[in-house]
Amino acid sequence: MNRTLKMAALVLMMSAPAMAGISSTGPIPGDEKENTYSASPNVTRTKAMGVAIYRSINTSKMNLMIENYIEVPIQVTLLNENNEVLHAEKVGKRLKKYWRKFDMETMSDGLYTFEISDGFTKVTKSFRLETQKVEVKEPTRFVSLLN
Repeated sequence: MNRTLKMAALVLMMSAPAMAGISSTGPIPGDEKENTYSASPNVTRTKAMGVAIYRSINTSKMNLMIENYIEVPIQVTLLNENNEVLHAEKVGKRLKKYWRKFDMETMSDGLYTFEISDGFTKVTKSFRLETQKVEVKEPTRFVSLLN
């Protein structure tokens, strides 16, 4: 009886790597999994952050709001259309909510992009800055002669 238990344990130990998708020749074909980050092998990564961007009414100020759900450090980068970094900052992992107002008054017209990354997930939000053209109408006057 004791010998049967030892044999069953040996068979179980030898088949455990194959059941987990590990083999001595490499991964099992058709069992490709997406490489995901997790703090622990038994923890599944969830949505890390919420990002919103909006313009203040009648101004050229852009508001960026980030909600950090799982307390990871976040990198905020503002890029122009040539992918040049205009602003970069790191938001600490303890800061659950982040809000910043960016004054775009002195920026030239073009496409701008906010890149928000936690090292695993990257969220990009783009917006176009355009100066409104003001038309100046020349006053017109008509002169009528009365008889």
